[in-house]
Amino acid sequence: MPPPDFLTLADSEIIDACLAGDARAWEALILRYQRLIYSIPLRYGLPESAADDIFQAVWMLLLENLARLRDRTRLVAWLVITTRRECWRQARQRRRMADGPDFALIENLPDDDSSLEDIFSRLEQLTLIRMAVQRLDSRCRQLITLLFYAHPQPSYEEIADILDLPLGSIGPTRARCLEKLLGILKSTGFE
Repeated sequence: MPPPDFLTLADSEIIDACLAGDARAWEALILRYQRLIYSIPLRYGLPESAADDIFQAVWMLLLENLARLRDRTRLVAWLVITTRRECWRQARQRRRMADGPDFALIENLPDDDSSLEDIFSRLEQLTLIRMAVQRLDSRCRQLITLLFYAHPQPSYEEIADILDLPLGSIGPTRARCLEKLLGILKSTGFE
């Protein structure tokens, strides 16, 4: 039996495989969420060395707590909250050690819980959309990536060349791909 394509599996299915001891599932989780976890400390203005430490700490915490996750469909929220707490913890620890102005950056973190909930919700939505894009067929995945994720965004002429499509078919193909993407998102409960 061929190995499952972990990129298309839901988080709960990958977690089940992790708990069953499948190292490929653990690698899939890391690949899926590495940018999300690493980006949070960098957004807070922490140095890359701190982001590296936080990244490792969050994955260790997930490894220790994976079997105890109550709602496996909310893994993204767990990761964001845990990463943010680890940012606070490491910033406090660094401040105690150095007590210098470089570590005052953490003081600028928003304390408004409603804005945090909005941030978590937005990050979760973006992650769900990226996961849904990965579930699209190859042509649609490439087209959506070129249209919405490539920087700088290529022109329609460049996209037509890359995908070997007639220029006039980009718009209709985009519409069909977005319809497929919407179907995938609806199947996951995305609102």
